[in-house]
Amino acid sequence: MKYVVLISALMAFGCNGKLTDEQKRKIKEERADSQLKKITEAEITEAAFVYGRSLAQVIEQNDKSLLTKSVIDSLEAAYSVEIIELKTNDSTLRAIEKRVIEAYVGGGDATALSDNIQKTTGDSILYTKPLMLQQADGSVLFSKALGIRMSKKQVVRSIK
Repeated sequence: MKYVVLISALMAFGCNGKLTDEQKRKIKEERADSQLKKITEAEITEAAFVYGRSLAQVIEQNDKSLLTKSVIDSLEAAYSVEIIELKTNDSTLRAIEKRVIEAYVGGGDATALSDNIQKTTGDSILYTKPLMLQQADGSVLFSKALGIRMSKKQVVRSIK
C-alpha cells in the first residue's frame, strides 16, 4: 500500500500535478486492487464454478471434442489454466481426477450428472464437466469429462 501511494505521489509530481482522467482512473483501480479482502471458502468455490463454467462454454464453442491442440493451448495461455481430457482407464490422471471419473461412471442416471469442483493438493482447484455421448436410441452415455485445473489465486482474482 505504501508503494502505491509513493508511486502515485511521484507520478503526480513528475507530471507537475496534472494527471489525465485516464491516469487518475488507473491509480484508483490500483489502490482498489491492492486492498485486502476477506473471502470465504464458499465464495471461492462459487467463483470457481463461475470461472469454470464460463471457460467450459468457450471450450465447447471452439472445440468440444478437445482434439485441437492449438485451440486448447491458446485457451490455457489466455485464461492461465490447464485444460485436460478425463477418460476412464487413463493412467496419467491424478488420484482426485480418477475418483471424479469413477463417480461420473458409477453415477447412475447419466442425464443427472453435473459439473463439479474439487480442491486438490496445494493451491489448485479442479473444475470438471461431464461430456455426454448421444446414442442412436436417444439415450445418453458418459463418454469423458472436461477438466480444468486452475489456481486458487486465479479464481480469487476473478471475484469482483
